[in-house]
Amino acid sequence: MVRGRGPGESEFAISNEDSFNDAISARPATKFIVAQVIVRVPYARICAWSWRALTHIRRLREVLRLLARDPLFSEMLQSNPRFGYKFLTDNYLARGFSVSEAASCFLHHYRRLRSLLPDRLLRQILLDEVTLHTIPHGSDRFALTLGLSRPYDNEGELTLRLRVNGDIVYVLSFTIVPGRVVESSDSGAFLITRLQGIRGCFRQIGIASRALNAVAPDRLLLAALQGIAEAFGVRAIVAIAAHRQTSYKGANSTAFKNAYDNFFSERGFSKSGTGFFSAMVPMEQKPLSSIKRGHRLRAKKKRAFKYQIQMACARFFESSEVDDAPESSN
Repeated sequence: MVRGRGPGESEFAISNEDSFNDAISARPATKFIVAQVIVRVPYARICAWSWRALTHIRRLREVLRLLARDPLFSEMLQSNPRFGYKFLTDNYLARGFSVSEAASCFLHHYRRLRSLLPDRLLRQILLDEVTLHTIPHGSDRFALTLGLSRPYDNEGELTLRLRVNGDIVYVLSFTIVPGRVVESSDSGAFLITRLQGIRGCFRQIGIASRALNAVAPDRLLLAALQGIAEAFGVRAIVAIAAHRQTSYKGANSTAFKNAYDNFFSERGFSKSGTGFFSAMVPMEQKPLSSIKRGHRLRAKKKRAFKYQIQMACARFFESSEVDDAPESSN
C-alpha cells in the first residue's frame, strides 16, 4: 500500500531494477524486470532543481538538443523524462561537481558513446545490457556484463556487472568525462563513481573469488574496465575518493574508505588534493621482485588471468561484428 503524500512532498514514478532471479524462471531472454516505484520528493528539492535549470538554461538546452537529435536518445527521453535532467539533481556522479561540470560530463559521455559504438550495440547497452565475457567453471557460470546504470543512474552512466549464475553480485559504475573536470591532462577519462558488492550476495562473491583464480570481484571489474578503455581509446582512469561518493555517510566512513581510497591507493592510483585517484592505461604493476618469493607464482597466475579478462573485454568492442542478440523488449 502506498502512503499518502506528506506535506511539502510530490510524487515521481521511476524505473527500478529488480532481481534477475525471477527473470530467469519467467523469461530467459529478459535481463531486467522494470517496476514502477513511487518516490516522494520534497517541493523544496523540486524548487532547487528548477532553479538550477533556469540558471543554467544554456546547458540544459545543449543537453536536450543532443538528445532530441538522436532517435535512440530521443526514445530514452520520451520513456524516461528525467533522463535529460538528471545532471541537475543533487550530487550527480559525485559530490562537489558544479551544475556546469555535471552537464559537461553528461554531454561528453553520450557524444563519445554515439561516436564510438554502432547503433545496434549502443541500443542494447542503453536499453538492456551486453555480455562482454563469460567464464564457465564447473556447474557455475560467471559473466561480465555492461549496461546503463539501474536504478542508481546518478552514480554513473554505465555499470559493469559481475553476474554469478545470473545474479548481479558486484558492480562498477563509470562515465566518460572531460579530462579537465577530473584534473587529467587527457581530453577524456573514465570516472569510476561506484564500486561495491550487492547486499546479500556474500556467498556468491565468495564463490567467484575462489573460482576465478582468487581474483577478487573489484579487481576483476577493474581489469575489465581497462579493456574497455583500451578499445575506446581512453588512456586515463580516474576514481573518486570515499567522501565524494554520492551515498557517503560519516557513520560508515571506514567501510567507504576501504572500498575507495585504500583500494585505489593499493592499485597504484595517485591521489590529487581535491579527491580524485588517477592512473594511466595500461596500469603499472608492482615488480615481481617486490613480492615475497613464495607468493610470486600465485601473483603471476592472477596477473595472467586479469590480463585475459582485460583482453577479452577489449576484443568485444574491437570486433567488427555487432552482437546479434535480440533487443530488449522492456
